[in-house]
Amino acid sequence: MKRILFIILSVIAFSSCDSSKKPPVNLSRTVAKNEISVPYSEINGVKTIPVKLNGVSMDMIYDPGCSGVQISALELQTLCKNGRFSEDDIIGIGTARIADGSIVENGVINIREIEIGGKDGIVLSNIEASVSLNQEAPLLLGNGVLDKVASVEVDNVKKTIKFKRN
Repeated sequence: MKRILFIILSVIAFSSCDSSKKPPVNLSRTVAKNEISVPYSEINGVKTIPVKLNGVSMDMIYDPGCSGVQISALELQTLCKNGRFSEDDIIGIGTARIADGSIVENGVINIREIEIGGKDGIVLSNIEASVSLNQEAPLLLGNGVLDKVASVEVDNVKKTIKFKRN
C-alpha cells in the first residue's frame, strides 16, 4: 500500500511538472521583522490566512490543533505547475490521525519556504508537510509551523493573528 501511495503521489506531482521552467528559489533572504500581524478571514468559525508556499500564494486554515502542515494533491499540482516543487522535495509516506479519529496514509514532502505576512514577514525554511490524496482536503497551517515561531497570538477584535519569530 505504501509503495502504491508513493507512486500515486509521484505521478500526481510530476504529471504537471516541467522542470525546465523552474525559477530559482532564494532561501537566503533575511527576515525584515521579528513580528508580523496577519489579518484573517473567518467563515463558520474557521480562520484562514494568506501564505506563500515556495512562492505560490494560498489561503491556509490556521489550525493549532493540527500537528503539522497539510496540503492536498491539488495544491501539490499547483506547486508543480508553477515550477516550485521537485522530486528532491519528496520525503516519503507517513500516517496521520484525522479529526474523526481514523488513521490515513499521506505523502510527505518538504516545503522549502513558507512565507507569512508578505515579503517583509516571517519566512520559515524546510518545513515538512503531509499531502492528502483527497483533492478537497483543507490546507492546514498547524504546529509544523506554529512550533517554529516564538509565539502566536490571536486578536479576535482586530481579526489578526500575530506571529513572533523571537
